[in-house]
Amino acid sequence: MVRFETLLSFVLTCILCLSVAGKQLFTSSNSLGLIVLSKGGKDFIHIYNEDGSLWHKFTFYYDDSDGKFEYANENFRPFAFHPDNFLLALKCVRKEAGRYEVIVNEETRLKKYVKADDPSLKFETWEEHVLNVFAVGFNRKVNPMLEAPQGRVKKVTSLDVPFHPVEVRGEWLKVKWDAANGTEKKGAKRNSGWIRWKKGARLLVELFYIS
Repeated sequence: MVRFETLLSFVLTCILCLSVAGKQLFTSSNSLGLIVLSKGGKDFIHIYNEDGSLWHKFTFYYDDSDGKFEYANENFRPFAFHPDNFLLALKCVRKEAGRYEVIVNEETRLKKYVKADDPSLKFETWEEHVLNVFAVGFNRKVNPMLEAPQGRVKKVTSLDVPFHPVEVRGEWLKVKWDAANGTEKKGAKRNSGWIRWKKGARLLVELFYIS
């Protein structure tokens, strides 16, 4: 039962957090980066209306014995969110007067505000965010693995292994993977290669937050 619930939680997280990441566009004009959880924050997350009134608040420290999230809000559908895994990522539109304007609903593009000095939150650039996820997914046919940025195509025989981000150079992302977990020979050393993580304003990779 525990394994099933864990698997279900993982699947729901992938559906909720990754379907958006693989399809949405972002540009420097409407997305500076993301607002994510800070390591030191253990308080309620507060989100405000433009006039400063409270729009929504929730905490990751809640009683889940009944299997329900006590602070559900049908209009709260950010870039990435999962209450059971302390996952939150809100696209940040701009900073103004001590607060960040963020997108709280990726479908309707609804925008609200969080305080810049909220100890439970912090700002991340897209480059920082991509490097902080567990792994990335990409379409090998249209976005092949390369030996170096704009280099030759690198042959990858490992299948169904996580590709971990390790370095960003402009639109290029270096990833590594353990060949021993794939179809290559046991004992093979960890491989690495380069893929495009964005092209202009478009995000080309899926972001996998959970190991």
